[in-house]
Amino acid sequence: YISSELATDIIIAIGDVKFDLHKFPLLSKSNRLQKLVSKANEDNSDEIYLDDFPGGPKAFEICAKFCYGMTVTLNAYNVVAARCAAEYLEMTEDIDKGNLIFKIDVFLTSSIFRSWKDSIIVLQTAKSLLPWSEDLKIIGRCIDSIASKTSVDPVNITWSYTYNRKLAQVDKIVEDKITSKEKIESVPKDWWVEDICELDIDLYKRVMITVKSKGRMDGVVIGEALKTYAVRWLPDSVDALVSDDHAWRNKSL
Repeated sequence: YISSELATDIIIAIGDVKFDLHKFPLLSKSNRLQKLVSKANEDNSDEIYLDDFPGGPKAFEICAKFCYGMTVTLNAYNVVAARCAAEYLEMTEDIDKGNLIFKIDVFLTSSIFRSWKDSIIVLQTAKSLLPWSEDLKIIGRCIDSIASKTSVDPVNITWSYTYNRKLAQVDKIVEDKITSKEKIESVPKDWWVEDICELDIDLYKRVMITVKSKGRMDGVVIGEALKTYAVRWLPDSVDALVSDDHAWRNKSL
């Protein structure tokens, strides 16, 4: 795994994947590995099995690279797994200043939660890492980030990826006759509705409850959001409701 003149002296097994590593860099960053290696030494073993490791081999690889001082690339798709893995390994400040937990938390605050799109992506990836992602408040912070951004004045919206995609299609038709200012001014109040339709229903429900609880969103827009989600994922139910409503009106007449 690591190119070195020194022979590896510990094997970390994550599922079916085994990492041949060196104790020193790992123990200098991870409280948990210190304990596990100590126990392995008592048992005269050079292998440690982490079958319940959050995020699997890829998340462990990020942590291992960090221990070796290698560059690790974090993004919206892997940051939750890396954060949960670092928590599992207890890569805290008491063992080394500027450890992985600290660096990931800074990245989440300064980058991920400031981004509309990344907050949605992270929320989607966090579900597969329960209960870690919930206990670490990543899900809650994502939901709050998303809910807060829905109430931003539409004039200032530049980050909606669904809405921007629509603008790009319009540009092709009118051959760039719409100015940037006109685009921004044309953003509707429900610009965010389609973007969050990507969420599973349980997360969607929590986002909508938070949006409503902030008290800054027009009830009509909330209703439109719920309708859009229903049409997207429950089209048969929506058709049935429309049919029932139509039948009831005719009966009333």
